Amino acid sequence: MAVRESRRARHQDDEDARDQWTEADDSDQRDTDDDGRSPNRQIARAPERRQPAQQRGVSGEVFDPRRAIQVGLVRLARHWSDTGSIYQAIHAYTEVLIRYPGTGAAEAATEELLILAEKLASQGRYYAALNIFNKLEQLC
Repeated sequence: MAVRESRRARHQDDEDARDQWTEADDSDQRDTDDDGRSPNRQIARAPERRQPAQQRGVSGEVFDPRRAIQVGLVRLARHWSDTGSIYQAIHAYTEVLIRYPGTGAAEAATEELLILAEKLASQGRYYAALNIFNKLEQLC
């Protein structure tokens, strides 16, 4: 018997909550003008967009996005290497060699890969170091 009463009380609470919800919805509908907008609300204007910068303030050089991507990828690989994520670093350096051969970024990636190979060999991880040398031989 007590179970039925608690179920009825819960059911009535649910109905009360639904009634309150629909009353709130009705009040939102009453606060609108003929065109459907609320009279108390204002439309905020988005800030005007600036034109992209063609030149950077540093040393008067024109910004080269392709070069920035290369440098960013080398920095990301170096960060992975410094934090101990060796295989992610190897992959990122290899991507630099594949995507941008013959550039300064590729030279930096080659140097970093050689340093990683030496580090891995000194840790006794000879197969990982050998894998780096094999990749370098294929790509350079």
